[in-house]
Amino acid sequence: MKNTQQPKFNRLSLNILMLVSVVLIVILSSTGPGTEKLSLPDAPNLNVNTWQSDSGAIIWYTPQISDSIEVQFWYKAGYRYDQTLKGSAYLLAQLLKYESKQRSLNMKISLDQDFIKIGLSLNTNPSTLKRQLSQTSALLYHPVLANNWLTQLRKNKNSLTDQLRSQAYGEHPYAGPKQGSTHSLQSISRQQLQSFHHQYLHPRRLYMSVVGNVDQQTAQVITETVLPMSKYLSASELQLKPQGIHQAQSADISVVVQPGIKQLNEASHHLLSHVLNQQAPKQVNYQFGQLNSTVYVQGRNQVIGQLKQIEQGEFDWDIMLRAKRQIAHTWLKQLQGAQALSRYLVHLNAYGLPVNQMANNLNHLKDIDMDSWQQTSQQLLLALNHSL
Repeated sequence: MKNTQQPKFNRLSLNILMLVSVVLIVILSSTGPGTEKLSLPDAPNLNVNTWQSDSGAIIWYTPQISDSIEVQFWYKAGYRYDQTLKGSAYLLAQLLKYESKQRSLNMKISLDQDFIKIGLSLNTNPSTLKRQLSQTSALLYHPVLANNWLTQLRKNKNSLTDQLRSQAYGEHPYAGPKQGSTHSLQSISRQQLQSFHHQYLHPRRLYMSVVGNVDQQTAQVITETVLPMSKYLSASELQLKPQGIHQAQSADISVVVQPGIKQLNEASHHLLSHVLNQQAPKQVNYQFGQLNSTVYVQGRNQVIGQLKQIEQGEFDWDIMLRAKRQIAHTWLKQLQGAQALSRYLVHLNAYGLPVNQMANNLNHLKDIDMDSWQQTSQQLLLALNHSL
């Protein structure tokens, strides 16, 4: 005989079951895509003092306990200023990098369309510090610009992305090429390079930051020691307009021209590139600039497919939330340690951004919802489909 006895529930069990059901309904109805309120850490307040050196440089300083004094020099001498002598900024940056090693300076030197960027770590030992300041000032004002090294640099060749960037920007100074052409590099003499150095590596074209375990008076002594008055005239500023939205492509690689750093929602574009790069690493890279920003896309067809999925709402919102937390963590690391903080401060200084920019970015990141996320995706999708 079969047992037909039904399971029995007491009143307490039924009440618990009903309560759990209600809680689940509330949770599921309040965490749909774009509706969850994400908790992100707050940006710390930065104690920043600013001043202009006697020689004309704009300086941002903040004290921080550190074993070194970290100094950043960003000169308005990027390759947009090459004019007809394409590759001048590149040659100068490379020669400074070479000579900094000869002078035993702990320097990192790089170049983009807007700036020659120099990072310097100074020793806190008084005698070592004095020698480093003397060597740094000599390098910035009186570099050797060695002919033998200049000859080696003239053999440089451009990459495919450099060529695509030139196509995307057309006649605009942001076109580069960053490293010049074979013809232009051969035509730049050492005397012409010296003239470029005198005009563009000029203190009146300099944005600077100082971070370390020193007071403001000491920081001012350091900057005035390194940056005496120049006997040369600073180059006059070029009045340039931004380039329109263009793109150039070859095979599955694209270079896309976008608005400048102040016109873009930095948080939205960081989030977009972060999520896309989780699908395939390094397939989307943003390079922000004053007049225009540039997007480098590897695997163009795959990226277009992903953007179309986002446009149609076919993406996991939980991935977005995790990405927001990861980006916030990465951003906040820019404020940890004297070297990272010095780079962050000179970035704000050079691009004319406020001291509370980190808090603004975190708020923008927190406020990104489905609509704004899809709008940013659509903008890149349209740009990728834009032909010259």
